[in-house]
Amino acid sequence: MATMVHLFKNLSLKARLLLTILPLVVSGLWLLAVRVTGVMQTELEQMLAAQLSTTVEYVTTDLDSKIQLRHDSMALIASGITPALLASPSALSAYLQHKRMPLSIFPTGVFVANADGVIVGEQIPLPGRLGGLITNSSYFLETLRTGEPIISEPRLGQVAHKPVVFITQPLKNAAGRTVGMLAAAMYPGDNHLFGKLESIKLGQSGSFVVMAPQHNLIVSATEQPRVMQPMPAKGVNPLLDRRLEQGYDGPGVSVTSLGVESFSVSRRMKTTGWLVVAGVPTQEAFASIDALRWQVYLAAFLLSVVVGWALYQILRRQWAPIDVAGARIRRMTEGREPFAPLPIERKDEIGSLLDDFNELILWRKKAERQMEYLAHHDTLTGLPNRVLAQDRFAQAKSRADRETVKLALLFLDLDGFKTINDSLGHGVGDALLQQIAVRLGGCVRDSDTISRLGGDEFLVLLSDISSADDTAPVLLKVLERLHEPVRVENRELSTSVSIGVSIYPDDGRDFDTLLKKADMAMYRAKDAGRNTYRYFDEQMNVEAVEQLALRSDLRHALERSEFVLHYQPQIELATGRVVGAEALVRWNHPERGLVLPARFIPAAEESGLIIPLGAWVMHEACRQAAAWRRAGLPSLVMAVNLSAVQFRRGDVEQTVLAVLEAAGLPSEWLELELTESILIHESEGVLATVRRLKQQGVRFSIDDFGTGYSSLSYLKRFEIDKLKIDRSFVRDLAVDADDAAIVRAIIQMARSLGLSTIAEGVETDEMLSRLRAFGCDEAQGYYFARPMPVQEFECYLREQNARAD
Repeated sequence: MATMVHLFKNLSLKARLLLTILPLVVSGLWLLAVRVTGVMQTELEQMLAAQLSTTVEYVTTDLDSKIQLRHDSMALIASGITPALLASPSALSAYLQHKRMPLSIFPTGVFVANADGVIVGEQIPLPGRLGGLITNSSYFLETLRTGEPIISEPRLGQVAHKPVVFITQPLKNAAGRTVGMLAAAMYPGDNHLFGKLESIKLGQSGSFVVMAPQHNLIVSATEQPRVMQPMPAKGVNPLLDRRLEQGYDGPGVSVTSLGVESFSVSRRMKTTGWLVVAGVPTQEAFASIDALRWQVYLAAFLLSVVVGWALYQILRRQWAPIDVAGARIRRMTEGREPFAPLPIERKDEIGSLLDDFNELILWRKKAERQMEYLAHHDTLTGLPNRVLAQDRFAQAKSRADRETVKLALLFLDLDGFKTINDSLGHGVGDALLQQIAVRLGGCVRDSDTISRLGGDEFLVLLSDISSADDTAPVLLKVLERLHEPVRVENRELSTSVSIGVSIYPDDGRDFDTLLKKADMAMYRAKDAGRNTYRYFDEQMNVEAVEQLALRSDLRHALERSEFVLHYQPQIELATGRVVGAEALVRWNHPERGLVLPARFIPAAEESGLIIPLGAWVMHEACRQAAAWRRAGLPSLVMAVNLSAVQFRRGDVEQTVLAVLEAAGLPSEWLELELTESILIHESEGVLATVRRLKQQGVRFSIDDFGTGYSSLSYLKRFEIDKLKIDRSFVRDLAVDADDAAIVRAIIQMARSLGLSTIAEGVETDEMLSRLRAFGCDEAQGYYFARPMPVQEFECYLREQNARAD
């Protein structure tokens, strides 16, 4: 030590000053570099943790709601299984058939076991299941022991060779004793449960893992080889141990069982107690900050070299400015003074040094600006995101209030974008969105704001308008520009846009309200055929609230037996006899009274409730037709309408055959009415189903013929029995020559193809005369009778057929 002090004293003053000041300045530079990168690292971790937390919260809530739906569905079915029903396998099977649930919920249906572990009933017949014993099944034993619903341990299915979980519901007698069990299999890997996790992207290589801690199993994972594997042993993953033992669900870094270091967050599922973990490899998550850190370190290193050389030159003449600069640097690094560029008073070595330091400050500010930009802009298109759009709205709103002008929010949704994404890939979809963003920029003023909300949704804020009419030129320009073909990767893509418009302050005074109303107006544009725009009006809000209440009531209507069937007679024109009846559903609402199908069928189709409702209508109509036959009334063909949703999401064939068997109705007395849209858009699947049902004797007719894409080809392929001429042609038959020509042509065409015809909407004697003259086979309408409840229809049937005799 003494030797070093001696050597230091023997150095020149310049060298001693250099050795004294240089470490201080260099240390200040490196402290600044380390602190800057540290701050950016912390902010990036917080942003990533917030994004992951939001995503995993959404996923966990979605999974919980799906599991709860299955619990509720099981409870609903179990509530109607009495000990007497449990003792009668045939009655139990009929009950389960009537309570059929969508296959998306229980792909193999539910089954019932008695207290002895014997399967006595099943919803969907499976080979070897009925009559089998499950006395050794843990879920059966646990249900009988606890008398509570359970979700079993995941295991690999013997038939499907994929993870399967059993969900149960105890069946109890009046004394509260468990006398059986209702059970069903769920497949976590299906798209209706955890299978959709594969479609949720977490960066480029992020992943989800769903674990069952109580069974030490991985139930689902983005990496399929991990499914049904044991969870990491205790001590292998300390972060996972902390989540399991302490309930910690915050962010953290750990090494997965695949040896990948990952930044992750987690949530517990309320329904199953399973743990949902979402993680992104740290190599990907912190790639940008790592690159920036090395750039900062490189800059700090280069600046250190420059500083050393500059000090050596400067200290020969003056070193006071260096002392001052060093003092300020120390204050900045210690937090006693904000980071700011140092003043440069002369262009010499000191000025060069201070300029280099200021450049480092600019690096930091540039990084801050970049992070600020990413927080307020869409990374794909560079457009403002929702946060920035909301801020721009607040500014424009203040100006509009001062100047007494209006604002407009345009909510844009691309038509058919999902088809492009699914068929051509996300790369093509992203390129299309980028071009759409550019085209939108050419449709508005610089003072307006274009924002991407996410997916294929955009928002345009038009400022300084005097009325809603001022938006029309912009709307027309947007529709025109976005309808033009777009070239992406040597492909020419065509798209269009549906636009909803809300006006400030007419439709609302805050951003969220205006956005919601513009969204509602956009969906009205979708309903109007797309590639158009609609303005919000208060009636939309009233209709939306009414539809919401209607859907809520609709979910309980079947349980409360609020639906009834009315029947409209179908008359054979040659004899005047009643030869058929069309079953028409009505909703006997306790508060609204009798609700017609036009009000609730669309809501039932959108919610999926049309499947159980349609099954009920078919069952009730066939039951009634069989009852009339047994009562000695003339046999009638029972016509039942089918929805396209029933073909897409329900098992129409199995439902029809089960209903006919349960009702005891010969299949030739059932006629299913199909719309032209079903035959056009679902042709292959419908063709196979129709042919199989026709082999069983079921009849088919085309409803509202002539209003859609009428085609001789599908009439031939589907072997249709009857054409129903739409009321829009029959209504003006007596006064419109074109309608008369259309009706005559339909009847002649049907006769040449060996098909019968029926006209609906017949209201006058003149209409009836024309139809007879044209050779129409059957007719229905108010001229004969309105749709009637069952008792009135029976009286009408007896009177009419007696009169015809």
